Amino acid sequence: MIILKNKSPWIKDIKIKAIDLVDKEFLGNTPPTVFVGSKFINNKKANVGVLSPLDNKEEAWKYDNPYYWYENNYDIRKIVELRANLINARKKSGIFDVRKNNKFLELAQEIAMSSKTTTIEVELKKKLRPKLSIDNVHLPFGPGGEANKIRSIDNIKLEPKIEKVFYDTDLKAVDAIRYLREKGISEYQLSQLLSIGIMGIKYNRKLVPTRWSITATDNAIGKDNIKEIKNNSSLENYKLYFGNYFGNHYLIIMFPDVWSYELFETAIPENLAKPDDAVYTTTDYEDYYGRKDYAENTVGGYYAARLSLLEELKKLKKQASCLLLRYVTSEYLVPLGVFVVRQAVKKALSSEKYEFSSKKEMLDFARELIFKKLKYDINMQLKESKLLDKLNKQVKLTSFI
Repeated sequence: MIILKNKSPWIKDIKIKAIDLVDKEFLGNTPPTVFVGSKFINNKKANVGVLSPLDNKEEAWKYDNPYYWYENNYDIRKIVELRANLINARKKSGIFDVRKNNKFLELAQEIAMSSKTTTIEVELKKKLRPKLSIDNVHLPFGPGGEANKIRSIDNIKLEPKIEKVFYDTDLKAVDAIRYLREKGISEYQLSQLLSIGIMGIKYNRKLVPTRWSITATDNAIGKDNIKEIKNNSSLENYKLYFGNYFGNHYLIIMFPDVWSYELFETAIPENLAKPDDAVYTTTDYEDYYGRKDYAENTVGGYYAARLSLLEELKKLKKQASCLLLRYVTSEYLVPLGVFVVRQAVKKALSSEKYEFSSKKEMLDFARELIFKKLKYDINMQLKESKLLDKLNKQVKLTSFI
């Protein structure tokens, strides 16, 4: 996982309106979202939070809609300012309490399944303190506190497609994800549904920390996509893409071969003096048969980047061996979770596109491009690439013709 140590000078200036407006009781509007923490998970408990802004219902959805932010060119500061004003009213719950009658968890599940914003009344045990929670996997959010009570002011209207999955207690979670994805529910919302115990066979349902459910969702959808693209023929030519979102630069290299995937993540510091200066790089790889273990080095970014990549291959109706090189620069001031990874890869795939007739021609171009854009020499990464090593060594049937 890439973490640059620079800090944004404006973080301390972010105004958290709730601190001045909230004592212990307030009216919030939700969804935006529910959140399950991982702090107590080894003790079979978790903090379950209902995140809500104080703004009116008509504006509440903007606090938790990364697709809208992307399409409307929100900058990092604007996103952080929005998220800093989400109040996290939480209660500690057993991770298996979703299988019991638990009024708070039932409310949290209804909020996650809601088709429109509703108003909630919250009473906290203590007055809010200014705090901004930042993480590399999930989006930031603002101050929080343990709740004495949370109740809905309005009747919560449930989304029928999600409600159907909730009451189908014989449907496996992976099948529920597949069904809802086909019905147009985004991977972002699917991860919330999984985290709050809405999907799965009745006696398997449990709370899942949000940071885990995000990766689990990306992985489940990705595996389905891999099965589908393996039925397609390989690319005819070599393809290269390049793009940037919030200082996350992605060089995407596709080889006309069967499916395999490798991700390098590299932090490019501001004071990179020479192209061959040492920088922090980490990598994970899978061949045609996939991984048997978790991508420990690039963690959630591995699955998020793979998902956007696979969606492009589905559109092309092709399969390919894909090498992704991610370069994180100081422009990425505040971590905003893996939604940035998904969107950065999508942006790269829709930005600069190139085709080549040979591997050498493409790799030479890739070296020149990154040197020109980032003043960085990618030769060491290309030498260390397992995917490239395998492509260079494998013998094709055409060699014997």
